[in-house]
Amino acid sequence: MSMPPADGQSGMVFHPTTLKSGLRTYSRHPEPAIWCCIGHVPRLDRVASRRAVSIHEAGHTLVALHVGMHVEGVEIVEQTRDGGCGPRLELGGATSLGGYELARSAVVKQLAAGERAEQRWLRDHGLWTQDRGWVAEMGGLHDRDAAGPQLRAYTRSDDQKTLLGAYAYFGDQAEEVLEQHWPAVLAVAEALDEAGELTGDQAAALAGLPNPAPRLSPSSG
Repeated sequence: MSMPPADGQSGMVFHPTTLKSGLRTYSRHPEPAIWCCIGHVPRLDRVASRRAVSIHEAGHTLVALHVGMHVEGVEIVEQTRDGGCGPRLELGGATSLGGYELARSAVVKQLAAGERAEQRWLRDHGLWTQDRGWVAEMGGLHDRDAAGPQLRAYTRSDDQKTLLGAYAYFGDQAEEVLEQHWPAVLAVAEALDEAGELTGDQAAALAGLPNPAPRLSPSSG
């Protein structure tokens, strides 16, 4: 596989973003001009918010199965958090994986898949705005952080924009996988939305893909 293009070569623009925690980072989507907390930016009702989370986790799950990762389970998580404007109930998710021994590109694609699946779902359902795209990206920051060691080893660089460019490159590849299996993503998401959690074998059966045996030590993404 060829080396992903650096930011300057691809022409991709990254926008500076400062979160309420003080964290400064970059994003593919511009930060909203005015916002109180990430939880309030999307302005989606609870039904749509829950489905968006389900789609995000289904994206992780589908690409994990596609690249050969063992999926132990996937769930929707409700927790009370203070994102900058007082405590509020927020929806999140978790996809638990068995150990794996795969190419760095496969690991990064799996991590990028949740954000990309959520953004596609927003577009497909007429819910897309730049602000919601930004929220989906910021909601996947922990995935991007988890990809950091793999990206640094792959690019042999610590330059932030080079790493972001590589992550976007593999995110585009994740979108290609999602496109191939989009009906399966929707099937897994619908079942997850209804049940709140699925075993890896249940998700694999819905996706029509095998759930590979785990290797090495367990992890989560």
